[in-house]
Parts: sequence; structure tokens; C-alpha cells
Amino acid sequence: MRSERTQVLLTPAQRARLERIATREGRSLGAVVRDAIDAYTLPRARPRREAVQSLFAQNAPVAEWDVMKAEIERGALGRDTDVSER
Repeated sequence: MRSERTQVLLTPAQRARLERIATREGRSLGAVVRDAIDAYTLPRARPRREAVQSLFAQNAPVAEWDVMKAEIERGALGRDTDVSER
């Protein structure tokens, strides 16, 4: 991978935080900075609000929690009968 040198001025507190992370993870300060830049600039997962709106837009049937929980348990256990019938 080709790299380019970039100079960044940090406050002493910022530098100290990065050094603590690097020490804790056994990595170089540069590796921590590069990962932070990637985390900030690479495409991220959808924001939570957008994901929730997408779920609501499906208009999926919803029942009371005890009914939904029983359906989930039946599906997880691979049973066709009501969990309470055990």
C-alpha cells in the first residue's frame, strides 16, 4: 500500500489519549490514527433512526409481547405448538 506523509497538530490531551489507546492495544500511534480516519470516512451502517423507520414502514403484524415472545420461542425451538402447552 502506498502511503503519504501528513502532518497533523494535536493538543497534548489528544496526543495522550491516542498514545494510551496505542499502548493498550499494542499498536503504533500512526495505526490508531489511520483506523480513526477510516472509521470517520468510510461508509457506515445505516443510522439507527433510518433503520427503525425502515422497520416501521414494513407494517409487519405486531401482537402483545407475551404472544410475540411465544411465537419467537416456538420458532427457535422448532415447535408448531404453543410453548405454554409443554
